[in-house]
Amino acid sequence: MMLAGAGLLLRSFHRLLRVNPGFACERVLSFRLDLPQKKYEKVESQILFYQSLLERMRALPGVQVACVTSRLPLGGNDWQTSFVIQGQPEPPPHQRPSMEVHLVGPNYFQAMGIPLLRGRPFTEQDDRGHLREQDLSGLSDGQRWMAGMNAIIVDEEFVRRHWPNEDGLGKQVRLPWGEKGPVLTVVGVVGRVKLNQLSEQGGFVQAYLPFLQAPSQGMAVVIKTTLAPESLIAAARQQVQALDPEQPIYDIRTLAEMRDNSIAPQRLHLTLLVVFAAVALALAVVGLYGVLACAVTQRQREIGVRMALGAQRLDVLGMVVGHGMRLAFIGVALGLTGAFALTRVLQSLLFEIRPFDPLTFLMATLVLAGVALFSCWIPARRAARVDPMVALRYE
Repeated sequence: MMLAGAGLLLRSFHRLLRVNPGFACERVLSFRLDLPQKKYEKVESQILFYQSLLERMRALPGVQVACVTSRLPLGGNDWQTSFVIQGQPEPPPHQRPSMEVHLVGPNYFQAMGIPLLRGRPFTEQDDRGHLREQDLSGLSDGQRWMAGMNAIIVDEEFVRRHWPNEDGLGKQVRLPWGEKGPVLTVVGVVGRVKLNQLSEQGGFVQAYLPFLQAPSQGMAVVIKTTLAPESLIAAARQQVQALDPEQPIYDIRTLAEMRDNSIAPQRLHLTLLVVFAAVALALAVVGLYGVLACAVTQRQREIGVRMALGAQRLDVLGMVVGHGMRLAFIGVALGLTGAFALTRVLQSLLFEIRPFDPLTFLMATLVLAGVALFSCWIPARRAARVDPMVALRYE
C-alpha cells in the first residue's frame, strides 16, 4: 500500500516539475513597495517614483531588465474583475465573465519571459498623455484614475473563449465600473501563465493593464539579471532609500523561490509517504528474512536428511525461496487490494496521474517482489550450504 501510494505521488510530482509555468524563473529578483497615501496621493507622484526607481535599477551592474507589476505569478495578491465584450450582447451583471487583472509596466513581458504571440507590448507611450486635452474637473479621483485607461493586453485563452477564430487585436473590452467604465482596446496577445499553482487547470482568463495609465501605490519591482539575484538585494534597498529614506521594501524573493514554494505542499506529502514506504519496505524485508532464517534453523535436520538422500543444492534453494515467495505474493495480493482503496484518498493530491495507474502498481509489485526475493535468497543460500553429516548430528 505504501509503495503504490509513494509511486503515484512520485510520478505526479515528476510531472508537476515538468509543467511550463508560462514564465522564466531563473535569475529574476522581486520585491514589493507600498507608497504611503499621504506622501504619494497623486497618481503623477506615484508614476514619477517608480520611473525614477526603475532608472536607478537598470543602471546597476548585471541588470538586464527592470519593471513593475501589481502581481507576480505564484505570488498571491489576486485581483479579479468582471468585464463586457464590446459588440456582443451584454449579459446580466451576475452572469458577466471575470478576468485576472495585472498592472504592468513596459518591459514586463521581456523581464518575465512571457511570450508575445501577437500585437505589441506596452511602451512608454501607453501613459496618461491623452488626458491633457480633456476636462476632468467634474470627475472624482476614482473616475480620473479610470479615465486614463485605454489599452489592454490579453492572454491566448481570453481570445479563444471570446473571439474564436480571430486574433483579438483591435477588439474592445469594457470594465463595468459604474456608469463610465473605461473601454479598452486589445493591443497584444501573450501566452497563458500559471498564476496560482502549477497544477491549476482552466480558471479565469488573464489581462494586463498599463501601469503608466493606471498607477497604484503598491507594486512589485521585477529585476532580471545576469548575476545571482540575491547579490542585488542590498543595492536595490539602497536605491529605494536614495529616493525616499523612509520607504521600506519587503517580500524579497526570487521567482525560483516562488515556484519552489508553490509546490511545497506536494513535496511534503511526497516526502512523508516515501519515508513511510521505505520504513514499511524495511519492515517487510526484516520480517520475511527473520521468518525464513528461523525456518531454516528449525528445519536444518530435515534439510540434512534431504541432502543425504540425494537432494541437490538447487533443490534446497528452490524449496526455501519458494516458501518465502509464496508468503510474499500473498502479501502483495492483500497489499494491492488495500492500495486500490488508498488511491481513492490520494486522488485529490495527484496531477495528471490516474489513481489506478497500472504502471505504478506494476512497479510497486516488482519492487516488493525483488526485495522479497533478496531477503529469501540469503537464508536459502545458507540452507544450501548445510553439511548433511553436521545436520544429522544437529540434535
